[in-house]
Amino acid sequence: MRFITRLHVCAAVTLVTILYFNWRRPSTAYLKDNLQRAWKNSARRIVVFGDEWSDTGNYRMSPPPKGSTRDRIAAQGDIWVETLCKELTCDWVDNFARSVPDNVGLEAVGPMVDSNILLDVTSGSRKEMLAVFDFKMQVQQFIEFEKKKWRMPGRHSAADEQSVFTVLFGTWDLLLFSPLDKAAAIRAIDRSVKELFHNLDVLADHVGTPKVIVPNLMDVTFLPRYSDRKNEPATEFAQKQHQAVFLWSYWNTALSQAASEWTRGDVFVPNLHDIVIDEVRAKQMFTNRIADAKGNGRQEPLFEEVEKPCLVQDSNAQNLQAAAHPCTDPSTHLFWDDMHLSGPAHQLIGQEAARLVRGNEVSNSDARQRAKLQSATDEKSEGDKGANFDLKFPPGY
Repeated sequence: MRFITRLHVCAAVTLVTILYFNWRRPSTAYLKDNLQRAWKNSARRIVVFGDEWSDTGNYRMSPPPKGSTRDRIAAQGDIWVETLCKELTCDWVDNFARSVPDNVGLEAVGPMVDSNILLDVTSGSRKEMLAVFDFKMQVQQFIEFEKKKWRMPGRHSAADEQSVFTVLFGTWDLLLFSPLDKAAAIRAIDRSVKELFHNLDVLADHVGTPKVIVPNLMDVTFLPRYSDRKNEPATEFAQKQHQAVFLWSYWNTALSQAASEWTRGDVFVPNLHDIVIDEVRAKQMFTNRIADAKGNGRQEPLFEEVEKPCLVQDSNAQNLQAAAHPCTDPSTHLFWDDMHLSGPAHQLIGQEAARLVRGNEVSNSDARQRAKLQSATDEKSEGDKGANFDLKFPPGY
């Protein structure tokens, strides 16, 4: 009888232990994931290229001079690459993106795919201006960093780190190409997209087969900076807006096509525009009490304000940072300032990018598969040629 009682006690303890570890499953899974990564010695990192939409403010190479960078306000929240890092549990963010400098005494433009393209298309009327490191320069800085990275505490060789690269350019390109003649602007976009993927080829030459996140662009006419120009004559504003929308659509089409045809690595293309516009639409439908068959418009929107930015700057003040006045609750605003999204909006982009990577939803799977088949065919052909060349014929044949 005593034996049966002890058996029941052991069974009860076992059951309680199983229930406890099931209850603690999230933390246990997290520990297991970290143990597996430690055993495999495979640290994870995000390598960031782009403009201030991606710039974390921590630079791996050639940091900008002190006083020329704009301090990030804590209320702004994380940017999308920081959310991406959290979602993918990365160990490092190697940032090569740059922001528009402040207090440099020159008109400055943010990073573009290739600054030389802007110089070419505006050669007859360009003013003296400062162009921040473009994509080509950022890739070169990354290559130099890879040679020195091993000196950093805790860092590994490229073979021991799993890397995801993010490339977000085009906002400044579109803002500066839009005033051009339409044909010239189209040529500039074609060259820019081609140069973007050329630099990805250079990247692939150094890292093998990269995983690259290349978000498409949101319509720049939705930015508060653009909508503030509505005080211009109506006809003139409408013409400029129409061309800007066309060029935005052309950029995204060219980018998507080039991404689908690239074969040197895996490309993920988050739909940045739809993420932003869905929130604008949700606010408009809820405000006007309009609902569709899917139920959109019935739920309270994520953002209360989708037009005015949280950070308002006094354009007449000499020190723009001192003249910046943030709103009371930044989480209710879609835009942080006249050029950038708020932290919660960035979070949506980062989460979508992480979802694509986790699900391996690449945009160029067909092209990669065709390239693999072609490579196998070429290898077989080379092998057949070698076999025929080595044939031995009997004497007198």
